[in-house]
Amino acid sequence: MTHRGAASQVGTDELVGSLAREAGRSGLGRVSLAAAIAAAVIAAVPASLALVLALVGARADLSAVLGSWIFLFKVTAMLLLASGAVSLVRAAATPGIAPKPVVMLAPAVLFLIVSALLDSSGLPLAGVRPPFSVLLCVAAIVLASLPGLVLILIVMRRGIPTRLRRAGFFAGLLAGAIGALAYTIACVNDGAAFVALWYIMAIGIVGGIGAAIGPRSLAW
Repeated sequence: MTHRGAASQVGTDELVGSLAREAGRSGLGRVSLAAAIAAAVIAAVPASLALVLALVGARADLSAVLGSWIFLFKVTAMLLLASGAVSLVRAAATPGIAPKPVVMLAPAVLFLIVSALLDSSGLPLAGVRPPFSVLLCVAAIVLASLPGLVLILIVMRRGIPTRLRRAGFFAGLLAGAIGALAYTIACVNDGAAFVALWYIMAIGIVGGIGAAIGPRSLAW
């Protein structure tokens, strides 16, 4: 790195640090950011559920499967993913904290992989009515994730995100996990492999949307 490049980097780091300290003094520090993220997640869940019910409706046997292991598997997987994504969103919006996606998402990824490998349901990977089942699943999750994505991006502006595309991607992951969690009340495919593949694909799409709009929506 040249002397000019090093000086520029130091100047950038000092600027970010100064802004972070100013944010803390104005009440927009880490504690309030964490509370704002939690509030966004809490608000996003019923919004996503309402969209799923409006677009698809609840599965007919929902009351019968609520306590079943496969329903709890889907809920647990999405909660693990959302938990890791919350940490990533908070880190991405806080200067001086480096997001660690491998560490933060590892529990959810390992849980999904092991569950998919042990899946003995015999349910088709393409769904009961291919390709309609897959298209419905992916589209419903993406659409149900949009309210959460908007809320999370708004909240992240309370922090000081610097790598805006990456921050937007993390926001999309969190919103996607919330949308997928909501979709569990409608999804009739109880195969772990189906969930591991198509739910994650839908969440990845939402992450891509977040990455695409992050630089504009998170600019400060």
